[in-house]
Parts: sequence; C-alpha cells; structure tokens
Amino acid sequence: MYLGFGGIFGILAFIVFFIAIAHGGVAWLLLIGFGVASWYCYKKHKELEEEKMEQKRQITDERLVNIPNYKSTQRYTSQSGDVTLSIDENSKQISFVNTNFYHKDKLYKYSDILKSEILTDGISVTSTNRGSQLGGALLGGLLAGGVGALMGGLSGSTTSQEKVKKIELNVIVNDTANPIHKIAFLDSDFTSYAKDSHEYKDAYNTAYHCHQLIGVLIRQADEEDKQKETLAISNNPHENVSVADELRKLAQLRNDGILSGDEFESQKKKLIG
Repeated sequence: MYLGFGGIFGILAFIVFFIAIAHGGVAWLLLIGFGVASWYCYKKHKELEEEKMEQKRQITDERLVNIPNYKSTQRYTSQSGDVTLSIDENSKQISFVNTNFYHKDKLYKYSDILKSEILTDGISVTSTNRGSQLGGALLGGLLAGGVGALMGGLSGSTTSQEKVKKIELNVIVNDTANPIHKIAFLDSDFTSYAKDSHEYKDAYNTAYHCHQLIGVLIRQADEEDKQKETLAISNNPHENVSVADELRKLAQLRNDGILSGDEFESQKKKLIG
C-alpha cells in the first residue's frame, strides 16, 4: 500500500533511529543528517505544491476574465485547484472552469441548473432538484438519456461511515454534452478523515455552503418559471380548462384508489405550480 511522501520518510527515520541506537557515534550523525535532508525535501515539496496551486489560480483568473459579458462575483475552488465554480450574480449565470481541460468555458443560466447534491465517498447525503414543471421535465429528460447512470450518487440512507476520503459538490446542468460537474473539497486517495476532524469539517462546510447557494439559484429559476406559467395560463383561457380537466382526472384516479393521497397532491402541485 502506498504510504505517501511523509509515510516513506517516517519509516526510513524509524529504521535509521534504531541503527543509531545499535551503533552509536557515526550512526547518530547519519540520523541528524537524514532529519535535515528530510526537512529540506518536505519544504521543497510544499513549495512546489504551492507553485502549482498559484499557476492554477492564474489560469483560472485568465479564463474567467476572457469570458465575454461575464464578471465573477463569487467563486469556489476544489482542494486540488483544478475546478472552480464561478457565479455572476448580475447576469444570473454560472461557469465551471477546469484547468485540466483547455476549451471554451461555457456559461449556464440559473434556469439551466437542474440539481445540486453533496457526495461523501460517492454517496449522496443531501440534494436539491428543480421543482417547476419545466425544470422537472428537463431533469427527467437528461436521466432518460442515460445521464442517471453516470451521476454516481448512491442513496443517502447508507451514509453512516465514520471516516471519508472525498467530499464533492455534484451539480447537474441542462447540457447533454457535459451535464455533470463535480467539485471535490476533500480529495484523498489514501487518507480517511474522521467526521470530527478539521479537514472534514472545513471541506463539508464549504460544500454545504455552495450547495445551499446553488439551492437559492434553483429556487430563483423555479420562481421565474412559475411566473411565466401563470402568465401563459392567464393569457390562454383554454389552458385553464385543460388544467381543470387534468385535475378532475387526477381526483378520479385518487378516488378509484389508483393514486395515493400523497401522489395526488404531488401531481396537483405540478399542474397548478
């Protein structure tokens, strides 16, 4: 099993320490030298990591600035620095910048956001979907098109693990070419973090904040849809008759025992908004 940079040096230091105890003198000098070399290598490793992160920040800044008619007012970046969620509250659009891929960065309107969820080790712990009739239809269309098999979130009913390696925000947008966007705020291949650790809490709090923020954007889009639907119905009396007919049909299905009370209420809400 791979132990990581620090783990390898820890094992080597342990070995050299026992050699020093056994042989004294020169071995102690070797141990001190090894300690200094280890510290230097670790310091250089951290500096290289910081340089990489700074390069990714600069690339992200450049790409966001180059998006026409777009000004980022909020942004959230993954632990690795690879993926950034950017929001322009003035134009009501969002963008995902991935430094691993060099292509034209696409903008999505708030109404294009169909779902947001938090995943811990691939398991969905909380989610928010578009609730309007139009938003639900768009999400349903993506799922029917095979996106559901790729989304990856298992049921939240099985989220009792004590330690996790990964915490992600998973956002689904109305884009058949690239519908799934994940931002990992905690991402470790080998280290598991307890839920009371600072690493877990910081990552989860950031993911939860972003999830709640996306939820606000989804609700704003739903409200706009409802206003449009209400306006369309008021301008078309035949539509009113159609909705009334559909409600009568639903009531009959409930009375016949085909629909439960909850199912009836759910379908009724979809019809009348």
